[in-house]
Amino acid sequence: MKKKPYSLVFFLLALVVLSVLGSCSSSKKLAYFNNVQRDTTYDVDQQRLETKINVSDILQINISTPDQITTAILNSSTAQNTGQQGGYNGYLVDESGMIKLPLIGSVKAVGLTKAELASSISEALLSKQIAKMPIVNVRIVNFKITVLGEVNHPGIVQVPNEHITLPEALAQSGDLTAYGRRNNVLLIREKDGKRITKRFSLNDSQLFEKDIYNLQNQDIIYIEPNNARAASADRSTQLIPYAFSAVSLLIVIYLQFIKN
Repeated sequence: MKKKPYSLVFFLLALVVLSVLGSCSSSKKLAYFNNVQRDTTYDVDQQRLETKINVSDILQINISTPDQITTAILNSSTAQNTGQQGGYNGYLVDESGMIKLPLIGSVKAVGLTKAELASSISEALLSKQIAKMPIVNVRIVNFKITVLGEVNHPGIVQVPNEHITLPEALAQSGDLTAYGRRNNVLLIREKDGKRITKRFSLNDSQLFEKDIYNLQNQDIIYIEPNNARAASADRSTQLIPYAFSAVSLLIVIYLQFIKN
């Protein structure tokens, strides 16, 4: 009859071992790039995505010409001032995908890269005989990424250099919490007038696909909570460790009583 208490001890030890093994397996789920092969090489140039201009982008456009007066007029701030959209000054891409430039008029911007838009503006200046040998530079001044969900610092990440990778965006958001699902991350992107969603895993080499690794302006990254987060939100579940500890203490006391 006295052997029964010791069987409870072995049972508790088994639970401890299982919990340790479970924690080891779950740690693999927390790591990034799990299935990336050793000494793998990726072509960075082929991985880069050219950013395309979307509706609501704010563009800074600088035009240089041999004539100073023409240059001053072309760079005058007759474009729509966008202070109500974050304090940026520039040319707002309207709902029709157009911008309005001094002397030139309306120019299509949406769907073009910065280089394509610069070329289009140069061609308009030449064809309308507004300027000779124009040099056009285009920047997106409100380039930003939104990171939501189970990260330590959710919010908007401003990108002044107009290029950011997924790991960089997560790092600037304080990385994922222990409750974030790394195997089912959601990417929301506006492209060609459509809203595209894509799910991927941070544990997989899929992360290196160029349309995931290189983020685009106005992308949204959402990190879902895992089951542990749902469990921690449940009051009854939170009490289980305390109940388990109390039972373990009672068993130890009982065993000591049996020995005495």
